[in-house]
Order: sequence, then structure tokens, then C-alpha cells
Amino acid sequence: MKLLEDFRNLFTPKINLYLKEKEEQFKKIDKQATFLIKIIQEFIGRGGKRFRPAIFYYSYLTYSKKNLEKILKLSFVFELFHTFALIHDDIIDNSDLRRNKPTVHKQYDTATAILVGDLALMLADELFFTELGELKLDGERRTKAIRLFNLFKQEVLAGEYLDYKKTSRVYKIMELKTARYSFMRPAMMGFNLAEAPEKEILQWEKILREIGILFQIKDDFVGTFGDEKIIGKPIDSDIKEGKKTLITKEFLQRCNNKEKERLYSFFGKGKLRQEDFLWYKKLLFKYKIFNELKEQIIKNAEETEKKLDLYLSKKLLTELLKEILVEIVHI
Repeated sequence: MKLLEDFRNLFTPKINLYLKEKEEQFKKIDKQATFLIKIIQEFIGRGGKRFRPAIFYYSYLTYSKKNLEKILKLSFVFELFHTFALIHDDIIDNSDLRRNKPTVHKQYDTATAILVGDLALMLADELFFTELGELKLDGERRTKAIRLFNLFKQEVLAGEYLDYKKTSRVYKIMELKTARYSFMRPAMMGFNLAEAPEKEILQWEKILREIGILFQIKDDFVGTFGDEKIIGKPIDSDIKEGKKTLITKEFLQRCNNKEKERLYSFFGKGKLRQEDFLWYKKLLFKYKIFNELKEQIIKNAEETEKKLDLYLSKKLLTELLKEILVEIVHI
């Protein structure tokens, strides 16, 4: 995965330097409170795919080579906001692990985690408006950049709420929480700043939505059938939390009333016996949900790659998205 790896190598030392500088600035407010910055540093330092900042960066780079230092710094916004979103999401779900380490509210306490998340959000906003001002955009592009940034934040919040309320609108949640948040909005912001042609932007938007939905289907898939050490969280967490995913939707459509009753006896209850989880997984194989979803992921990835080659070949962002598709089909 060359482009993504290259981006991570470029991104990591720069965001670490930025956070170190913020730590020094924070000392002027209060030395003890710099601990909040240190938690953000540690959290980001745990790793992560960096898809959002990479998609933003290469979306811009596909159409422009100007102001790359400022664009790279703007890409930090997506990682800082994602840090906020993950920390608060873990509080909402009462999760124990994130990236193979204790979640912030478990490692410290809930109040500290809320404040750390809030600070990450504040840093994202500060950085966005500071760097946007440095780019000296015309009024129309600046207005559009702000509108896209606000949509990026508000759509994922709406998706999180629908997820929390356990709505059965599975595809709407996937579009808001993943397709728009992780793929479409970062790219649209990059395209806007680079003044990409509108006709191509519309084509990108369709394909990015497809990849985002596919990415979430794969995430839900490995969240049930994957290796806990690789995904960094328990594979029974979605069932404990009562999350409506494509897997549970398919299961409920195929199971009988007795099986449905047993599922609801532990679904979303916060605790899960090993025997109940094994029973559930056994039925996922019985009803061919495992095989069908695996085949769907591979087939859809192949079809999307063909569309990229047909409509948007030889583009820098196309190559990045192909790398992401390879990771999606790696099951």
C-alpha cells in the first residue's frame, strides 16, 4: 500500500510536532492541564488507518500541487476530529478497548475522557479556520469549505445518534457514519480547495459513497468474524451494545421466531455468555450470511475498481482508493 504508507510517513512526524507545539502553548494556560494534550498525543500515537486525512490530501493533490505544506497541516483536522469522535463514542458505548488498549474513559475516568474529546474537537476547529485563512481563498470557495466542514461534523453526529437509538435504518447509518464522514466529505473538501472540475467531482462522489458503504460492511463483518487482536476490540461488542448492522438485519430476516426470541434475550443487554455468542455465530454460518457477505464484499470491490478504471483512471486518488479496496477485500 504505497500511497497510504507514504502519507503515514509524511503525516506522523508532522502531527506529532504540531501536538508538541500545542503542549508548549498550553503550558501558558496551565502546566497541569497539558495532561489533556498528552492523552491526545498518546491516543493518536496508538495508530489508526489515517484514511480520512489521506483521502483529503490526495484528493487535493490529484488536482493541485500548490500550498502542500498547508494542505498537509489541514489534514490534521480529520485526525483530531476523529480522536474526539472515537473517545466520545467509546463513552456512549461503554467500550473497554480501542486499538488494543484501554479506552480513555476506562484508563482515566469519564470526565477526563469528555474533556480530552472536547479539546480534540477545539483543536480541529482552531486548526481548520487558521489554515483556511492562510490559503487566501476567494469568498465563494471559503464559504463552500466551511459548509463542507460543518456537514462533515454534523452528518457523523446524526449518524451516531441513529446508531445510539438502535434504528433499523442500517444503510442510512453506514452512509452518515462512514461513507460521508470517512470518504465523501474529506474528498469533497480537498476537491473544493484544489478547484477540481465539477463533472469529475460528481463521479467521485458516487464511487466514494460505494467504497464507504463497502468499508462499513467489511468493518461489521470483521467485527463479528475477525481476530480481536487485529481489530483491537472484542468481536462480541456489537451484540452486547445491540448495534443494528447488516449482519443482524440479515439474521433477523432469516431466523425463526424461537431464534429471534433467544437473540433478543441477550442482544443489547451489555453482557453476553460465550455459549450465546457461539450459538449466534453458528446460525450466521447456517443461514449462509458469512459466505454471502464475504462474496458481496469481494464482488462489490471488483465492480467499484472497474468503475475507477473506466471513469477516473490514472488519477492519484484512484490509486489510493484501489489500495483501500485491497485492504477491504483482505478477509
